[in-house]
Amino acid sequence: CKNTFEEREDILFIGGFEHPPNVDAIQWFVSDVLPAIRKEIPEIRFHIIGSKPPEEIVTLANGDKNIFVHGYVKDVSGYFENIKLSVAPLRYGAGVKGKVNQSLSYGVPCIATDMASEGMSLTHLRDIYIANDAVEFANGVISAYRDKQLWENLSKGGYENIQQYFSFESARKSLEACL
Repeated sequence: CKNTFEEREDILFIGGFEHPPNVDAIQWFVSDVLPAIRKEIPEIRFHIIGSKPPEEIVTLANGDKNIFVHGYVKDVSGYFENIKLSVAPLRYGAGVKGKVNQSLSYGVPCIATDMASEGMSLTHLRDIYIANDAVEFANGVISAYRDKQLWENLSKGGYENIQQYFSFESARKSLEACL
């Protein structure tokens, strides 16, 4: 990662909104998780990136100066180079989550549910911070946001996981082994 822990701020969610689990995840996060985070870190801003946000997502930013619904963003690298954490508060769905892989590939720690981290060989507190209820999730965000050592460990572990399991080099090795 280019920017250090101290140079980063805020939290980010990324995901297309034609996928109902993403709508549910954001609604749950804003209503049940974010208030507890704001009690501890009142200045934190929440950036939501994803194509075709429905009205119920867009209106979350109405009257809240610290929630930003950006919609589709062609190049998200600027966000990932400056954001402190990403969140993947998915409560249902299946399969490997690109939102988690993308965050970890930038060295940005991710706070995620078991559902969001399934099938990716991720380990809690080594590669990712896993939390499944609102209190645990808020505590995960607060801890990783404030604790430089935890943030650096998750950043390094998550990036190494992506290199080991999801990089072009790992795909090449797997393909060669099959052939």
